[in-house]
Amino acid sequence: MLAVFPNGEHRFCLRHIHENMKSKWRGDLYKNLLWSAGRKTSIPYFNKAMEEIKTTERAMYDWLNEIPYTAWSRAYFSRTAKCDMLLNNIYEVFNRQIIGARDKPIITCLEFIREYMTKRIMNVKKLQAKCMGPLTPHATEVFDEIKKQASEMFVLMVDTDKYQVTGPRSQCVVNVKHKTCACRKWDLTGMPCKHDVAAIWDMSRNSIDAGIPEEWVYDVYWLSTWKKVYENVIEPINGPEMWTPSQCPTTLIPPKHHTQVGRPKKKRKKAFGEKELEQEFDKGGKMTRKGTNIKCGKCGNMGHNVRSCKG
Repeated sequence: MLAVFPNGEHRFCLRHIHENMKSKWRGDLYKNLLWSAGRKTSIPYFNKAMEEIKTTERAMYDWLNEIPYTAWSRAYFSRTAKCDMLLNNIYEVFNRQIIGARDKPIITCLEFIREYMTKRIMNVKKLQAKCMGPLTPHATEVFDEIKKQASEMFVLMVDTDKYQVTGPRSQCVVNVKHKTCACRKWDLTGMPCKHDVAAIWDMSRNSIDAGIPEEWVYDVYWLSTWKKVYENVIEPINGPEMWTPSQCPTTLIPPKHHTQVGRPKKKRKKAFGEKELEQEFDKGGKMTRKGTNIKCGKCGNMGHNVRSCKG
C-alpha cells in the first residue's frame, strides 16, 4: 500500500479492534471505554479517556498503546482525508451486495458487479434530480443539527479572524481564516462545527461579509460535487457470443481444485461476537427464550408451561 499510495492514511476499523479485544476484556464497560477514547476529537480529551482506561484496567491500556493512535482515534487523525469514520461499513455494504456473485467465475462475477453499479448510478441520479442543494441530503440533515446546537453558543470576538465560543459544556477557540477549531471537528470532517457556525453568524452581526454557513462547508459535501462523481456512466456491452475472440497464444488452464464434501458455503465466516448476537434473536427478530426459566401458569412449578403440564 505504501508503494502505491505513499501519502495515504491507514486506519483500522474500531469494531474489529473491539472484536480482538473481547478475547481478554469482555462486557459493556470495556467496550464503552474503548469507543469513548476512539470518538474523542482532541488530544486532551483523548488523554483523559485513556487515563480512565488505565485506572480501570492497566493491561487493556498497555494493549491499546501498542496500536498506533493515528489508526483508530479521531484525536490523532490527520485533517487531509476530511473523514472521521471509525468503521469500514462502506466496504461491508458493498460486500453484502455481491453475495450472489462471489462464488461465480471471474467474468460472471465482474458482470454482476458491472450491472449492480449501473443500477446504483441510475438510482443515485434519480435522487439527485429531486435535490435542491446546496448540500447533499444527508449533509443538509447533519448541518441543520449543527446550526441548531450553534444557537446555544456565546461568541466573544477577539479579532476579525479569531473568536472564543462558549457553550453549555465546552469553550473553544475558532480561527475562521485557517478554518480550524480547538475541538478539531472542522479539521477532521471539513464541515463547520457548532462553534464555527456561531462564529460565522457573529461575523455577519459585526458587518463582516461571511455569507451563509453552508458556503464554509468543504466541497465534498456539496450537491454539485456529488453530481460530478456520478456524471459518468458504465457503458453497456453486448453478450458473450458477440465478443471478439482473444488472440493470446497462451491458454489459461483452471487451477487444480478438490471439491469438498457437502454444500459449498456462500456466507463469510462470522466473528464470535456476531454469532452470540444472532443467537439471542430468532428468525422473527424477537428474543429467544433459550436459557430462561419457564414457570407453569397452571401448577406454578418451574421447567414447563401450561401446554406441557401433566398435573
